[in-house]
Amino acid sequence: MPDTAAPSSAGTEFLRGGGILAARIAAHDWSRHPLGPPAQWPPELKTTLSIMLGSRFAMCVGWGPDLLLFYNDPYIPILGAKDAVALGEPIATVWSEVWEDIRPLAETAMSGTATWREDMYLRMERNGFPEDTWWTFSYTPVRDPDGRVVAMLNVTHETTARVLTERRLADENKRLASMFELSPTFMAMLRGPGHRFEFANASYRGVVGGRDVVGRTLAEALPDAVEQGYLQVLDRVYATGMPFVASDAVFLEQTTPGGPVNERRLDFVYQPLLDAQGRVDGIFVTGVDATARARSEAELHALNQNLERQVAEQAQERSLTWQVTPDMLGVLNRDGVLEKTNPAWQRTLGWTSAELAARPARDLVHPDDLEAVTEARTRLHAGEPLLGFECRMRTRDGDYRTLSWVASPEGGKFYCSARDVTDINQAARALADSQAQLRSLFENSHQLQGRCALDGTLEDANRTALDAIGCDLEDVVGLPVWETPWFTGTPGMPEWMRAAFMRARAGEPVREEVTVHLPTGLRSFDLSLRPLYDASGAVSAVVPEALDITGRRATEEALRQSQKLEAMGQLTGGVAHDFNNLLTPIMAALELAEDPQVRPERRARTLAVARQSAERAATLVQRLLAFARRQPLQAVEVDIRLLVEGIAHLLRSSFDPRVRVAVDVEDGLPHARADGNQLEMALLNLGVNARDAMPEGGTITLRVRCVALDSGQDAALPPGRYVVIAVEDTGLGMNEATRARAIEPFFTTKAIGQGTGLGLSMVHGLASQLGGRLRIDSEPGRGTTMELWLPQARTAQPGDR
Repeated sequence: MPDTAAPSSAGTEFLRGGGILAARIAAHDWSRHPLGPPAQWPPELKTTLSIMLGSRFAMCVGWGPDLLLFYNDPYIPILGAKDAVALGEPIATVWSEVWEDIRPLAETAMSGTATWREDMYLRMERNGFPEDTWWTFSYTPVRDPDGRVVAMLNVTHETTARVLTERRLADENKRLASMFELSPTFMAMLRGPGHRFEFANASYRGVVGGRDVVGRTLAEALPDAVEQGYLQVLDRVYATGMPFVASDAVFLEQTTPGGPVNERRLDFVYQPLLDAQGRVDGIFVTGVDATARARSEAELHALNQNLERQVAEQAQERSLTWQVTPDMLGVLNRDGVLEKTNPAWQRTLGWTSAELAARPARDLVHPDDLEAVTEARTRLHAGEPLLGFECRMRTRDGDYRTLSWVASPEGGKFYCSARDVTDINQAARALADSQAQLRSLFENSHQLQGRCALDGTLEDANRTALDAIGCDLEDVVGLPVWETPWFTGTPGMPEWMRAAFMRARAGEPVREEVTVHLPTGLRSFDLSLRPLYDASGAVSAVVPEALDITGRRATEEALRQSQKLEAMGQLTGGVAHDFNNLLTPIMAALELAEDPQVRPERRARTLAVARQSAERAATLVQRLLAFARRQPLQAVEVDIRLLVEGIAHLLRSSFDPRVRVAVDVEDGLPHARADGNQLEMALLNLGVNARDAMPEGGTITLRVRCVALDSGQDAALPPGRYVVIAVEDTGLGMNEATRARAIEPFFTTKAIGQGTGLGLSMVHGLASQLGGRLRIDSEPGRGTTMELWLPQARTAQPGDR
């Protein structure tokens, strides 16, 4: 490091050889700083800075009670853009965004106790934007000659890259473990000289009798294997680094001391694993349970040993397995001719035993497999057994079947067993093709799709989702899904998404329509989160999916505007029609009033009809004003209990005895703010509608309760306390189409002349004018509930809660 900090005056010799920061300290204007010029700084500070500035490791010093920041050249990249203003400033100011995280450690160091943290997470803003970072660092107290702590020394190293790499490797190991778990061959991973099980798949657990071995050493988990010498073999592989291959090895499985013994025949490999320095740090175990094959081979061997000697009297007993086994058993001579074959050969390939014995077996081998067969034959002639060798052989029909061979030399001949694996291989290829197709569907879907681990970490996302935020997969994978650009640009969305993810992780499907700010603009989505279950029925991941409905929403909004214009036309036509009917008798009365010859009694009757029409017109105007929310209201405190009981009495006296009217008012009910007369008219309207919905009779319940709404509970109402009056009936109910139009002006399901279609519109207008709302809950056959929400009066009542 060049010495760019040669001191210019006495007392600054400690800066010599201190690099860029030493030069900046020397050039800095300290006249207004609490420490004053460097020449007057305390010796302890000079000594500490001299050590720090000469170090090539990133270090900083926090001096004094305010922890004034000094740092060396390697620390500059850590500060990023903060470097321009950090020198001599309090650490709490420079690192304000992480101060609450590191303050306890700094306070501990300043109290005299050193601290150390490894891979500590800190969310920094050193370049103008938040960064997820990890650090390994220590805080060491610096003391003056009297033993008082005057500063702390920070030695630090950023470990962000390593932490993220380790996490990605862990995810990859998890995926590999999942594939290994499903493998038909048994696999296990042993670590350390004690051979501790780090992983064992289902096939391995089956071989050892279903015992749980992970986390335990071989000696702890499988004492029966230790007694049989397998531990010594593992020790030799670990010590020499040479793999061990076993074929037809005997393993006497005994899960409990003194328990039953199950003999297994195993073909396996102990493969040493090397670390970065080339030292053995683990052993990978893989193989197949060849017990069934060994039994067949043993029976074949025994059969052939006795074939020439006792063929006549014991043929049936010795050939039973030979005849019925699905495995293709045979004896090859040194010329490659199948001298003897069991019936499975003819069932599989169509060739009789005589036909197979008339030619070398290689004549039936697929031309592309001849080279591999020649190599396998050479190994057999060298005395090496074959295990799992595959080749294709021609059938009588001209097709080819893939056979998996096991063969061992014995007495100048080769005893073999072959199994038809054509369908198994095709199934494996079909599975691979299916997985590739699923991946293609995933990537090319018009939906935004992804997959998250149970901790919320994003593991995968398709191209559609990534294009929506203009990122590549590596930019977002490994982040909590709620901290990705799909949600961070919209206030409140990360919190909502995290809560929704937790619901999905618990097994609850979540579906909502959301609007978010993306780099491409404001977009609306039909967002769903579905739990993904593994074979055991446990939730293994969460799948977020989203369909862009921005265009659909625009279309729906245009449709709503069209419907509003249609409703306006219906309203105009309905009002004109009703007023025409009302004005007709009034005009007739005026004409009669001008005729002096009309008898007084006729004039009186006509005027009475005109007056009735005028009153009906006034009522119609009143309802129109209520619907338009312009009707003048006298909003006062109303005792809802008394009003509801009065309405109930009026309904009982007016309705058919088959209609029962019940009242259920909550105790301690507060008053509501409303227009008593208009509220009575609204409740009468609701009561009459309820009665008309029960032509055969039923029950009307007037139910009143008090409800407190918090912010965000109901989008149609502000937070506060409300008195809710519910009119419930047991009538016919409404379907969804009727319920959607219930408050439209002049819409009615009653016969002509039995209703104007303005009743519910008036009730809706009244509730809206008073700062409440009308809520309708109804299903066909299950009755209807009309809820009138009214604000609670501000004056406290004795029963308020």
